[in-house]
Amino acid sequence: MKRSIPEVFLATVMAMVAALAAFPVMAHHGWSGNTAGEIEVSGTVVTGVSLAGAHGTMQIEDADGHVWDITLAPGPRTHRAGLTEDVIPVGAEVTVFGERNEDPNVFEAKVRRVVWGEKVFDVYPPQ
Repeated sequence: MKRSIPEVFLATVMAMVAALAAFPVMAHHGWSGNTAGEIEVSGTVVTGVSLAGAHGTMQIEDADGHVWDITLAPGPRTHRAGLTEDVIPVGAEVTVFGERNEDPNVFEAKVRRVVWGEKVFDVYPPQ
């Protein structure tokens, strides 16, 4: 059976919509690799909050001189928590709470909470 051009066009559009709808799920990388247990790290912000990309990010340097790559929630969720790119200045002291990377030589954590002075940013609020 031969299909008409409108039928082929509709089928193509529907396939594209289905593929695009699944994209955010495929792009999300979860907590994989950050399963070494709960951590609390305090340090100085060396790279401020960025909301570009799949997740917000920042870097802090701890008292031992290790620079930690901090992964926050996705940009919109981090923003809703009040943690925007211009809130915490470089040089500020912060404490982060989350899950450490399973490799002890990798200073990386995916965090649920950032504390700066009296301000608390729950990027993944407690359930």
